[in-house]
Amino acid sequence: MSSAIRTVLSWLGVTVVAANAILMQLLLFTSFFLDGLAHAAEALVGQAIGRRDRAGVRRAVRSATELSLLAAVLLCGFYAGLGGAFIDAMTTDTSIRTATREWLIWAILLPLTGVGSFLLDGIFIGATRTRAMRNGMVVAVVLFVASTGLLVPRFGNHGLWAAFTLMLLARAAGLAVVLPRLLRGGTPSTR
Repeated sequence: MSSAIRTVLSWLGVTVVAANAILMQLLLFTSFFLDGLAHAAEALVGQAIGRRDRAGVRRAVRSATELSLLAAVLLCGFYAGLGGAFIDAMTTDTSIRTATREWLIWAILLPLTGVGSFLLDGIFIGATRTRAMRNGMVVAVVLFVASTGLLVPRFGNHGLWAAFTLMLLARAAGLAVVLPRLLRGGTPSTR
């Protein structure tokens, strides 16, 4: 076992790491849906920008936003209704099942807290606005590191998931601030 893995296990504990691994499967499942819609937004926005069709960009953003929000709400409902069954299918260890259920609320909320991040990534990739994406991600990572340092010692694993949620929200907020300029047809931020 590598020293990094031993360090994480000693810091969080085996049960917490196992519970987080199960919750991360729900994050991956969420990303399949929301990233799929983000890829569609990427293609539609890119095509509209290539045609210099600002109305088409706005239509693509609006449609992708509506579908992404619908998918996020449905995923939240799915996790709320069947999250326990998913946990039971992933492990037979009672302590891991109990721990995972304690933090399941974060996976239930994740589609709603992460939808903006996924969607805006697709929109900005399609628009080739890489500078805005980089800048937003730098701020989000700094916030994640700072909030992890503040929240984990006080709230444990809830603090870790709260820090991750804050990172997703900050990532979306950083791009949302620049989105109106993209929709008005501002200059590409790759310069």
